[in-house]
Amino acid sequence: MDRWKIICVIFGVMTLPAVAQTDSVSKNVQLKEVVVAGDMAKREVDHIDCIPTPKQRKHAYSGFELIKNMMLAGVNVDIENGVIRTPAGTATLYINGRKASVREITSLRPKDILRVEYYDMPTGKYANHKAVINYIVKTYTSGGYTQVDALQGVGYLKGDYNLTSKYSLGHYNVNLWAGSSVQNPKVYGETTTDYLLDNPIHKQETAYDTDMKSIGRYVNASLSRRTERTTWMIRSGVEVSTRRDDVLNGSLIYTGYTIPLSFTNNVLEHDKTVKPTLSLYFNRNFKGGKSLECSLDGYYARNTYKRNSLEDRAFLSDVKEDYTYLNFNSSYVMPLPKGHNLTFSLIEFLKISQDEYRGSSPSLQHLRSSESLFFVDYAKRWGRKVMLVARPGVSYLAYKLRGEQEVTHLAPRFYSMFSWSPNQHQAVQLFFALGNTFPTLNTVNAAEQQVDRVLVRRGNPTMDNSTLLGPALTYSVNFKKWSALLSANYEYMSNAIANVFLKDNNRLINTYSSDTRYHQCQLLLSATWKPVSDFNVKWEGGYDYYRVSGAADERLGCCYAHMEAHYYLGDFSLSASAQTARKDLMGCQERVHQPFLYDLSAEWSHGNLAVVVTARNLFMQGNERTRSFIAPNYQCFGRRVSERDNSFASVKVSYSLDYGKKVNRSPKYESKAAESSILK
Repeated sequence: MDRWKIICVIFGVMTLPAVAQTDSVSKNVQLKEVVVAGDMAKREVDHIDCIPTPKQRKHAYSGFELIKNMMLAGVNVDIENGVIRTPAGTATLYINGRKASVREITSLRPKDILRVEYYDMPTGKYANHKAVINYIVKTYTSGGYTQVDALQGVGYLKGDYNLTSKYSLGHYNVNLWAGSSVQNPKVYGETTTDYLLDNPIHKQETAYDTDMKSIGRYVNASLSRRTERTTWMIRSGVEVSTRRDDVLNGSLIYTGYTIPLSFTNNVLEHDKTVKPTLSLYFNRNFKGGKSLECSLDGYYARNTYKRNSLEDRAFLSDVKEDYTYLNFNSSYVMPLPKGHNLTFSLIEFLKISQDEYRGSSPSLQHLRSSESLFFVDYAKRWGRKVMLVARPGVSYLAYKLRGEQEVTHLAPRFYSMFSWSPNQHQAVQLFFALGNTFPTLNTVNAAEQQVDRVLVRRGNPTMDNSTLLGPALTYSVNFKKWSALLSANYEYMSNAIANVFLKDNNRLINTYSSDTRYHQCQLLLSATWKPVSDFNVKWEGGYDYYRVSGAADERLGCCYAHMEAHYYLGDFSLSASAQTARKDLMGCQERVHQPFLYDLSAEWSHGNLAVVVTARNLFMQGNERTRSFIAPNYQCFGRRVSERDNSFASVKVSYSLDYGKKVNRSPKYESKAAESSILK
């Protein structure tokens, strides 16, 4: 067999898109044995069809590892945080056309994944996403399995343990998930702060011994039914998470007073969330390619937050919050003759919080926020080469804080895309976006928190809505042995949110302002080389530039590079990756410097058992992250040396036991952090 030609034999049901915006949920086609030869990534006008090789499947133990092994140009996978990033932004994850959670992708069995659809020009039911990764997987009608996996860290306390069980009977699937995770990296930190009052105050903090332990637990169950035309699912459960960020031993010195003030640095900060969840999903396919999809996600969270900073007296923040979150999504896809397509989307967010602030600044807060969005997506295709998309829309935001007048924002939204593919190997894409966003709930409240003897943090309920504007250009080329992507984009935001610091006698008030303009330019070049099926290399480099003016004044430019390589040898695989140090601008004002990082990993996979050993930053102990924050009346510089960024190793073992007929692995439930309007 010619080693330069990859042949993949796929058995079972292969689902093919009927039109540009549809997927396996829209139409199923029963095929016999299919042989796919040649390119493993085929360029369509709005997406790329990617078929993983047998070796890429064998040496991946989840949907994230599979995408990482496939090395798509411009697509980067953060396995630890469950994020897939693209030049357009973070990709939304789908399984067979149904929106999926991170845990679902984490537990996908790669041998059951027929192919992956990467929508870099999402339309139709995907129209409201920046990018989409849709896993097309086999479906089964009987049998089940139970799977356990465990990750244990060596170097600091880190563990992640999960159990998943699934049973399929006819069109029905029953799933059960349970799991627990824990981590506690030790951190050494130094921070210097200058409060530029009429009589400047200098504060120097050092943390020698810290306790940053976080624990998460979840249990969840779901029932779903899928037929050729209808899919529905109901899922419910409860999640509990606790986190503490305690400085157990350190020093604290104030200068600028008549005499220097010296204390033992002792800060205790604790969070706890108890969160029952509910998720409903429904999809109905009609004749002619029409489809209706609706989903409802919601939870109630009981959040508690307590921070105790002890100097010569205690500065205490003690907050209890009842938080309700609901998100409703609906879309109706209507294909039209001659390559035209219409999609109507309605999205609603509802957030209600009741906060009781006790401690140094007691208060009671009630906040209700509602945002409604409506879009009409029009797409026109000219064969397989040209596509034009126009997506006008409108958003209406209303939020009301008890004791304040209701704040409303009605804003237009518009998005357009143009794609030209002169052949199956190349594509040129143009993008333009006009949107809006609004301040986060924890900044628009009227609460007040005394942080230390000088600084007081206070919300601002009267900030303006932010407007976003962003053109982008992408050129991609894809052949058997190599592929590349060049991307350039610009983002402008008016009324961006920035921290401001106001003098108040001997205090400094930290509040927020929307009188800020934000500019960001990004250039990215990504290339993949696959000389043989056993060895793949990916390299990318880029340049980011930030410019902020108005309430904040910042300029920052940074070059960066990243490289990774995979080598396959029978049941074993070896991989390595490295990324240069880089700088980022967080929240318009905070400069963050990340150190050089690298990792090495070896994986053994045979049957239903897989073992992965990973070593990160071997022989490194001095890696540190630095941050700086400079504003009128306030300056802060800090550095942290964490066990997360230095020598660390982990071992992960995964085993599944099948019973009855073999079935696809059950989606693992995602334990998401609850939102909160607490001012911290």
